[in-house]
Amino acid sequence: MAGLLGIDVRVSKVESLLNMESPDVLIVGIWGMGGIGKSTIAEAVCNKVRSRFEGIFFANCRQQSDLRRRFLKRLLGQETLNTMGSLSFRDSFVRDRLRRIKVFIVLDDVDNSMALEEWRDLLDGRNSSFGPGSKVLITSRDKQVLSNIVDETYKVEGLNYEDAIQLFNSKALKICIPTIDQRHLIEQIAWHVRGNPLALKVLGSSLYGKSIEEWRSALKKLAQDPQIERALRISYDGLDSEQKSIFLDIAHFFNRMKPNEATRILDCLYGRSVIFDISTLIDKCLITTFYNNIRMHDLLQEMAFNIVRAESDFPGERSRLCHPPDVVQVLEENKGTQKIKGISLSTFMLSRQIHLKSDAFAMMDGLRFLNFRQHTLSMEDKMHLPPTGLEYLPNKLRYLKWCGFPSKSLPPSFRTERLVELHLCNNKLVKLWTGVQDVGNLRTIDLSDSPYLTELPDLSMAKNLQCLRLAKCSSLTEVPSSLQYLDKLEEIDLFSCYNLRSFPMLDSKVLRKLVISRCLDVTKCPTISQNMVWLQLEQTSIKEVPQSVTSKLERLCLNGCPEITKFPEISGDIERLELKGTTIKEVPSSIQFLTRLRDLDMSGCSKLESFPEITGPMKSLVELNLSKTGIKKIPSSSFKHMISLRRLKLDGTPIKELPELPPSLWILTTHDCASLETVISIIKIRSLWDVLDFTNCFKLDQKPLVAAMHLKIQSGDKIPHGGIKMVLPGSEIPEWFGEKGIGSSLTMQLPSNCHQLKGIAFCLVFLLPLPSHDMPYKVDDLFPVEFRFDYHVKSKNGEHDGDDEVVLVSMEKCALTCNMKTCDSDHMVLHYELENILVYFLRKYSGNEVTFKFYHQEVDNMARRVGHEIQRPIQRPNFELKSCGVYLHFDENLPADKSSEEN
Repeated sequence: MAGLLGIDVRVSKVESLLNMESPDVLIVGIWGMGGIGKSTIAEAVCNKVRSRFEGIFFANCRQQSDLRRRFLKRLLGQETLNTMGSLSFRDSFVRDRLRRIKVFIVLDDVDNSMALEEWRDLLDGRNSSFGPGSKVLITSRDKQVLSNIVDETYKVEGLNYEDAIQLFNSKALKICIPTIDQRHLIEQIAWHVRGNPLALKVLGSSLYGKSIEEWRSALKKLAQDPQIERALRISYDGLDSEQKSIFLDIAHFFNRMKPNEATRILDCLYGRSVIFDISTLIDKCLITTFYNNIRMHDLLQEMAFNIVRAESDFPGERSRLCHPPDVVQVLEENKGTQKIKGISLSTFMLSRQIHLKSDAFAMMDGLRFLNFRQHTLSMEDKMHLPPTGLEYLPNKLRYLKWCGFPSKSLPPSFRTERLVELHLCNNKLVKLWTGVQDVGNLRTIDLSDSPYLTELPDLSMAKNLQCLRLAKCSSLTEVPSSLQYLDKLEEIDLFSCYNLRSFPMLDSKVLRKLVISRCLDVTKCPTISQNMVWLQLEQTSIKEVPQSVTSKLERLCLNGCPEITKFPEISGDIERLELKGTTIKEVPSSIQFLTRLRDLDMSGCSKLESFPEITGPMKSLVELNLSKTGIKKIPSSSFKHMISLRRLKLDGTPIKELPELPPSLWILTTHDCASLETVISIIKIRSLWDVLDFTNCFKLDQKPLVAAMHLKIQSGDKIPHGGIKMVLPGSEIPEWFGEKGIGSSLTMQLPSNCHQLKGIAFCLVFLLPLPSHDMPYKVDDLFPVEFRFDYHVKSKNGEHDGDDEVVLVSMEKCALTCNMKTCDSDHMVLHYELENILVYFLRKYSGNEVTFKFYHQEVDNMARRVGHEIQRPIQRPNFELKSCGVYLHFDENLPADKSSEEN
């Protein structure tokens, strides 16, 4: 069917759900956002199968009226209606006739349950209402409308990237070849509309024959197109007033936020649970959840922005502000009004320093939500106040987050009665407030990174406080004794409060997480709840953890506790046990009975010279870190019984050979294992090819490993994660790499059978020495190097006359491998990728020329802060990329149209 690329696949999926060969009467819902192609798919299905049915009925429930009469007219005939008069679906005559007819019914664009009310008897009793094999399609942008009616639901997603570009080009360019400028804009448009066919067709048609400047202008106001806006607003207009408000809040403040966090904040803003409202927005396709993030389609978000912009021409008179120029104008010029309910700003996006007046918020009495965020790695202060500090904050604030808060305290006039969450991390606070405040609604206090904070206020009235975060409050010497009376407190974080001298006994029976670290003055485990789940006492002087405290622990961290000499007595609930850098000499064999243990870290336990023999299966253990211990040998039975182990770290150990490893293993690292000679056992493990790191293992024979990798690639065996990475000493690129180059780049001619390309391998020979001793501060492997590459494919033999050298496809900053550590001599990294996006692109360009350019970059390339001092980025000196190689892996059984099938 014309108008929607990829329609055949979608039609086939709906047909499959309808089970066309079955005699059952089935109802299938087609669900998706406005403009996504629901009606087009339903029409295409109807046209394809109409010959199999005696009666066809297709109706738009939003635009057409008197559907019952139209339906009966279509199936029974006008003459029958004239004879019988007014008929309903409950008349025995109608029922009897319908039972004899095999019908295909499409009820399109059903926006609420009431639209189906007169059809409900027929649909609920479907198998006795219609002839055998009848089918019903219902399209809606509201999943709830379909929930109690349909047998199956097909969710319509946007077009994929290639189809989206093809559809747009068919409207905007017809048969013309896009210019380079147009190509870049087409990519932006495809990304912006995220495969919405209506937007692609409307915008494409409107830009046909227009200049590049008009293209750029149209992209900025896409959601304002009347046809697109009408399609998008229907679901929004069907919300109640508070749901509309929540939708606008999400668009401005919570898009791409984790659902639990967004819901928690919205609960505090509206003073009730908003779970039902969030569910309604999802059902109406106004938001989705994707990889545990709330996501709103760009067009819907732009529609929400337009709704708020329409409230006033002046930003200070709008309900929500999140665009940096609007926020800056209102704050710097004191243009705020009581109409503003929420403000959000990412300060790291500001191009200059912002200077606020002390009374910048004085006119914003309606403000409930204030969120000033900083980048987690770049803590540069960009918002400044006069020396007198902030004099006013609105008393209606329920959520206050100001990272980099520039004042020494909250304003004395600020009343906290309504405040539910307070986040003032990385601030200049000396004290929070004076005296006792009514903070009965306060649930969260986060004052992390407050280097000048010397005391906390009396929190005795914070009866609902659940979370207190004080990480890196380095000047804090004590926490208030009032904490012991807060019986709803669930979490206390005192990470790196290294001047902490005392800690009160806690009476909270619900306390589940306690973090105290880098406090060497803490010598005894605090008296705390036996319901503790997470206990972190790293870099303290405690000698033991009472068994009464560990009875329900899921995570225990005692890293860097020099007085811990014995393995702690732990219950079977423990999932993560971190004992890094302790003086433990022995691990008991009883660890095999910790049935839920997933992560055991004993790294840096230099006095640990042996590992126990494990005789029973440890089904849960996923990660084991024994780096920088004195272990020379591990019983083969121990690894054999770790049947779920995926990551094994043995860096810097004196181990000489690896015993038999479990087949579940994915990652093995043995950096600086100077004595390691034999690893032949790993070649037998089918899954252990995700990461193999043998940096600085100079006694290791590399040839069997390189040969095994080549054999693994050619064998056709399944590669669990589609890739293999291996690092080992050496300077000679293996012979099986057909293309080799000196330095950091390589250009090659693609062969004529690239449609059969299955995978691609790279080999880089490099030197990454230790930095010089005169660096301004310590550089270690916490900030390693990663390798990346750019590539571009150019047209062969100068075709496409009239263009400068035509680049058919290009991509930058493709990840090759990361966490490369310093090495004492030449090393090589071998990296294989199976059927990734690069392989997909290369399949389309047989015979053309491709250039690869490899380079390295710091994983942490941002300035780092100590207190409020900015330290400059580290530059690794003397890095050298000496040579590179490319290997193309072909599959002769791959059909010529494989790439198009995968698209």
